Amino acid sequence: MTTTNPLHRCLRSAMVHRLFLSALFLLPSLLPAQKLKERMANQYAEVFDYPKMAIIYEDLVSSGKADAADMRRLALAYRKMGQPAKAEATYLKLMSTGAQTPDDVFAYAEQLRANGKYPEALEWYGTYAALRPEDARAQAYLSNPAIFERLMRDSTSAIIRTLPINSPEADLGPAIMEELVLFSSARGEGVGGKRLYAWDDQPYLNLYSALWKGETAEEPLVMRKDVNSRYHDGVGSFDSTTNRLYFTRNNYYYGTLDKDKKGELKLGIFYTDVITGEFGQPEWGNLVPFDHNDPDNNCGHPSISADGTKLFFVSDRAGGQGGTDIWYCDKLGSQWGAPVNMGPQVNTSGNEMFPYLHRDSTLYFASNGHPGLGGLDLFYSRLSAAGPGKVFNLGYPMSTRYNDHGLMFFNDTTGFFVSDRPGGKGSDDVYGCTVRPPMVFLAGIVVDEETRAPIDGAVLVMKDDAGRYIEKFNVESEPGGKFTIDVPYKDRYVLIANKNGYFQKELTINTNNDPLEQIVVEMLKYDYAAEGFVFHGETGAPLPGSTVILVDAQDNVLQTITTDASGKYAFPLKPEMDYRIKVEKEGFFKQSARISTKGKPSQVIRTDFKLFPLVVDQVVRLENIFYDYNKSNIRPDAAVELDKLVATLQDNPTVKIELSSHTDCRGKDAYNMSLSEKRAKSAVEYIISKGIPKANITSKGYGESLPSEKCACEKCSEDEHQRNRRTEFKVLSK
Repeated sequence: MTTTNPLHRCLRSAMVHRLFLSALFLLPSLLPAQKLKERMANQYAEVFDYPKMAIIYEDLVSSGKADAADMRRLALAYRKMGQPAKAEATYLKLMSTGAQTPDDVFAYAEQLRANGKYPEALEWYGTYAALRPEDARAQAYLSNPAIFERLMRDSTSAIIRTLPINSPEADLGPAIMEELVLFSSARGEGVGGKRLYAWDDQPYLNLYSALWKGETAEEPLVMRKDVNSRYHDGVGSFDSTTNRLYFTRNNYYYGTLDKDKKGELKLGIFYTDVITGEFGQPEWGNLVPFDHNDPDNNCGHPSISADGTKLFFVSDRAGGQGGTDIWYCDKLGSQWGAPVNMGPQVNTSGNEMFPYLHRDSTLYFASNGHPGLGGLDLFYSRLSAAGPGKVFNLGYPMSTRYNDHGLMFFNDTTGFFVSDRPGGKGSDDVYGCTVRPPMVFLAGIVVDEETRAPIDGAVLVMKDDAGRYIEKFNVESEPGGKFTIDVPYKDRYVLIANKNGYFQKELTINTNNDPLEQIVVEMLKYDYAAEGFVFHGETGAPLPGSTVILVDAQDNVLQTITTDASGKYAFPLKPEMDYRIKVEKEGFFKQSARISTKGKPSQVIRTDFKLFPLVVDQVVRLENIFYDYNKSNIRPDAAVELDKLVATLQDNPTVKIELSSHTDCRGKDAYNMSLSEKRAKSAVEYIISKGIPKANITSKGYGESLPSEKCACEKCSEDEHQRNRRTEFKVLSK
């Protein structure tokens, strides 16, 4: 990590300050009895002159006179100076003294993680967890040791672009203002000149603008002194609804330094109206401090919502979760309401900063408190009326073991962000990015509901909350019942598990609130079951939204389900029982079937249903209602199908139908007409004999006048002739 970490530059300044974390690690006051060198080092720390502080402690360590406290402070100085290898080596020496504290152990684990040494970091997180098992920070890694591999797994999730506006000094905090890209830089131009900040020997930050050119930015220019001061100025946000620019600066207001009770100059938020000048050039109005600036607390990183009604910002004020937190205010007329903390879903005991609200629904921010790859990682959370949802890490390559922050978008996938990763011009650089729509990582286990034994080989599929199956995301549970699935982000999913001998299990997953990596799918094993599919009678496609009802012999409803996109249903059954399955859907014929487990061993009873639209003049062909050549009697196979029609008419007692019969083309027309009328009448008599009212059904013979097959009579095969000898019914009224 470089010496211009934005955490080291924007929210506190003993005399000046960089961006938001610099004073979070102030050393405790040293006792007067301690050595002069230690007192001097402490004084350097209080003014953030970590290079001089490090020199003193390096001398103590090399002389062999350093104790555990000296090593701890030297490691801190190295961290502040952006020298991670030296910090790690110093923490390792501290671990060997036997005088390390639990906080030292945690700091060492964090440093190993920041250096990309993830297996070693996990070991030391384990050591820390044994000392402080209640601390959720270490548990977040120990409960999911594959997190680093998962966050690093997809290098194609984003395209990263370098920009020509960067310099060897710190460049950060991008924002869009009409046709300009605003950012901050320590390149030493404009107000403040080349005055150096002791922490990193770089000039103070000034606001710059550059021409926004599609996916890049060009021609950076330092902004005028109306906006910039001789202290830090940076991290802005433009409110297009009011033409107002909000930005962070030290509490320096028209020549007056507003210091805290200790004499330190902290950060605040200021705003100025953007006015169109005489020649169309932007000019700046008066500088106005934010309603909730407080000289005793840092306040910065403003981000205005697209509609101008909310202002998000970062502060270390009281009432937060620890470190720096993200807060917001609602606009009340011409003023901003009381600050509201985003709460523990977003904020941690670490540091959250650089908020950005995209399209008033997704909050992007940087954090070193949520589980991540290194320093500051990039995260997002979907906002709703109920508050922020689950926090997701954007993963590699947006998040790295370096510091990544300041993400903003100018469309749904493309924007700018800041990183101190290698490959830039030096220090923090502004990068362009195109981010693939975020993915959601799901992980869990499939178990037997009763025995809790893992179930291997269960097939898991996903569908969204609209009932659409997500293609290419089908997996099988591995040995031990474990599974992992990556799916595009949606607010809600339905996870469906299937396994022979088990009932299908559906589990609704709310990605913003539910635990996504400890999913438990419980499947119920069956000895007896009824299952099948409901199809559209004409198209043969599965018929979702059908109501399937299981009743007992006394017609008591036992269970009701609604079919999904697959059309499947399944019910558990008991031995030695009679049942009836009813199926109905608005606009379709109702159907039912009787089943029984009496006298049967353990088994699954399969029954499929075809529902036909219930429309007047709708013609429905009865399958397998065939007749022997030149005969009109009901064959046994035809009786089975007619019994199904009887059941359908019983289920739909108000429906009236015409039952029609057709012959093949062989024989004389008059004879065929007579034969078809006899066949239709025979079928109707059979149906009436089963209890269907005579008024509900009529018969009609059509002879050979309406063949179903298109073959010429003399060229029809025997199968085609048989298909012409068919029975159909037409709906006369509902």
